[in-house]
Amino acid sequence: MVVETYTIHPTNKYNRPPPPSTIALHGLDLLSAPIQIRNHRFFHRPTSTTFDVIDKLKSTLAEALELYPPVAGTVQVNEKAEMYIAMDDENILGTPFLVEMKDTPYAGDTEDLSPRTAVVLPPSSSTLAVKVTQPSPLPYTIKSQIYAAFSIFLNSGLNLPEVRPSILQEFQMIESTVPKPPPPPFMVLPAPATGPPSFLLAPSEISTWKFTKNSMERLRSDFWPSASSKEHKSDLWISSGDALAALLCGVITRARENANVARLQERSSSESQTENIMMAADGRERAPQGNMSGQYFGNFNTILSATVSRSDLLSLTCESASRVALAIRTALKLQLSPEAIADKISFFEDPQNTKPPGRIAWSADLILTNWCRFDLQGPKLDFGWGKPFCTTAGSGGAFPPGYCMMMQEKDSGDIFVLMTVEREGADRLKADSLLNNYATLVPVHNK
Repeated sequence: MVVETYTIHPTNKYNRPPPPSTIALHGLDLLSAPIQIRNHRFFHRPTSTTFDVIDKLKSTLAEALELYPPVAGTVQVNEKAEMYIAMDDENILGTPFLVEMKDTPYAGDTEDLSPRTAVVLPPSSSTLAVKVTQPSPLPYTIKSQIYAAFSIFLNSGLNLPEVRPSILQEFQMIESTVPKPPPPPFMVLPAPATGPPSFLLAPSEISTWKFTKNSMERLRSDFWPSASSKEHKSDLWISSGDALAALLCGVITRARENANVARLQERSSSESQTENIMMAADGRERAPQGNMSGQYFGNFNTILSATVSRSDLLSLTCESASRVALAIRTALKLQLSPEAIADKISFFEDPQNTKPPGRIAWSADLILTNWCRFDLQGPKLDFGWGKPFCTTAGSGGAFPPGYCMMMQEKDSGDIFVLMTVEREGADRLKADSLLNNYATLVPVHNK
């Protein structure tokens, strides 16, 4: 099995104006370590030859790099320790494009399908890497990984206006006071961090779970807050996403507790009796005038954090899970208001917090991200030989423990959840009775 490596450079097909040589990265771009975002897509073998498939993918990628210049650039650090995207000719090093022809049959999603396996990449790494694998005799798989010091949302209908407008100008009209202490889940370190937090690098075991549309409806109904609830009386409402998040956080917490998983330094202490849940949240649709949606080029992840009762997470009752879901809903409403987002922006732009760079940090016991709004297997992903029959976010140990990613299959409405836990807690997680009441484990070979 030989892996061929090509280097893809942007075309000049569209005669676009040259992009700026650098794009400064905002603190919100850098709130996490430079981890990878993975997209693995599986296609049935087309009628065209392998060489035609590879040539079409390479030419299409070259055009995409011209249309989205930051993806072709590299993340660099200047003499002031400030990070930026370098897009001059010297720093457009090309995108690695790997091709592997296997003599073994298709076996689902495996770690060796990825173009890169490291959890955290150095700043000089290429922003994007792609690998195409052809097993024998079945489907093609196309894997892409994007460097997530910043995350570019690729949309074929998106035009590049000002490459980096003054960040979040709609929010700048909101009078903001920097909160004391820092907004959750952030903290300001006395000195710049020397590396990623240990909880991001701890070994984990991954499993994938399927929630049908009917089971999601039943989950929300079972976790619906009781009218007699002592908390949050003014707003007894939860979404299906709140209910799912509450269930997943409880599953991981119980698995860790029952397996006596050691708490790493950055996690909540055992004495606190609480767990911290961190959730990614797209803030672009929360601008007061709605002008960012569809126009703002780049990621705007306004992370939110909920501190919830550990005893509720450890409980197997729906009533306890309902309280967790309500806590998540309350945190979302409070922390994603325009005023709260304006405060967060001010926090990230305050020189007292950003000078020297690298002092803003965060920690969490549980990390959740929800991609259900995106159609990752739709017609836009048809490269000429049909839609992918399966899409995953990767496999193996390239995710930290206590991490969940939710994706939805639009045709059926089923939700697939990638979930990780420390290796010693994996068997306890798979045996969780509340989880198995609503979801089924996806066998490895079916991913």
